[in-house]
Amino acid sequence: MVMTQPNLDKDIESLKDNVANLRADLSQITQTLLDKGKSETEVAKDRLIDELKYELEAARTKGKKTVESVESQIQEKPFLSLLIAFIVGLVLGKIFDRS
Repeated sequence: MVMTQPNLDKDIESLKDNVANLRADLSQITQTLLDKGKSETEVAKDRLIDELKYELEAARTKGKKTVESVESQIQEKPFLSLLIAFIVGLVLGKIFDRS
């Protein structure tokens, strides 16, 4: 069976249409994947921001409790606290004097 020119032209046109459809499908798939990636990135960013806010608040709370504890110890033993602060000052002075 010999293929005639009109049948060959139809097959070529059909192939061109199929390739065009394939390009459109691939473009749509690529765009869908990009959109999904952006969406997941936004979700991950929001989750990270929430975690950082939580950790920051926990650090603030711990810092505040530590300061309150130190203040309490200073009020309970003011002379010992003054002596410790003086000694620490001397040590730091010696360390920075070497520079």
